[in-house]
Amino acid sequence: MDTVSHIIIGFGLGALAQMDPVISTNSALSTAVLVGTVVGSNAPDFDFFYRLKGKSSYFRNHRGWSHSLPAIPLWSILTTAAILPFFPGSSMSHLFLWILLAVTLHVLLDLFNVNGAQALRPFSEKWLSLDFLPLIDPYIIMLHILGFSLLPFFETGRVFTFIYLAMVVYLLARLIFTQYTKWKLSQHFQNAFRVKMIPKISPFHWNILIETNQDFLFGSYSMGEFWIEHTFSKKVEYPGLVIDSSQNPEVESFLRSTHFAYPFVQKRKSGYFIYWKDLRFRSKKFFPKLTIMFISLDYKKHASYTGKLTSIKHYKKVVKKLETSI
Repeated sequence: MDTVSHIIIGFGLGALAQMDPVISTNSALSTAVLVGTVVGSNAPDFDFFYRLKGKSSYFRNHRGWSHSLPAIPLWSILTTAAILPFFPGSSMSHLFLWILLAVTLHVLLDLFNVNGAQALRPFSEKWLSLDFLPLIDPYIIMLHILGFSLLPFFETGRVFTFIYLAMVVYLLARLIFTQYTKWKLSQHFQNAFRVKMIPKISPFHWNILIETNQDFLFGSYSMGEFWIEHTFSKKVEYPGLVIDSSQNPEVESFLRSTHFAYPFVQKRKSGYFIYWKDLRFRSKKFFPKLTIMFISLDYKKHASYTGKLTSIKHYKKVVKKLETSI
């Protein structure tokens, strides 16, 4: 999920903690837990320092070790140790447990959306995603806003107990609908060996990516109706160039961040463009998240770009810059 959502959830968990009388009757502990849940709810994303090494480094490492099994207790211990000295007399065990819940919920919510995380490290580097939440979920945000608006009238812990029970029901409903839809599509497209659901804001609407041995099918599913919008053949031109480009450190970093990148090659008078597009993210036929590599006609020079394109104009600007840089 996005940073704003994690912050809001951190405040929500701090309010939920007030249901514990040990916390609600101790103002220092109550404040410490609130600070801890907000920080803990964002701690796994403190790997943002990878951005300093470039976008490719960030793509390669974000939601990796920072969201792994050993990282969850480690973030909780570090956050507790950082906060506890500022609130003497606070219960370390209560503070730690609520921070642990905040960190764990962060990782779970990231697993629920299309990006996923390498949550099973060090046992597996596989990216896990359940695909039933959008990156920004307005319903979860609205539930929290409703809870905050009720605080002047009702007991804090009780209010957020109901808010989080409602959120659990909402998450289960989205999970069930998504899994049912995926099963239904798998039954219809029996030659498909992979069906990817990309959730939209509405719980009953998805973008769909279906992969067969021959091609990719892109479509939408809404309230029981499905339609194909366009397809791409899996035939790759200039396979030698594609293999060579995949060995480039920047391209390799991008490929480590997704199992849904696919190459498209375009030859121009000045050289070759290899587009490694992340097929999960699209707007009609435009795929904004990608790595572009430009190779000169003599294969001796190359330049690359990794990132998210915001528009066709941005795409043309990037392509022109790569073409003129060598």
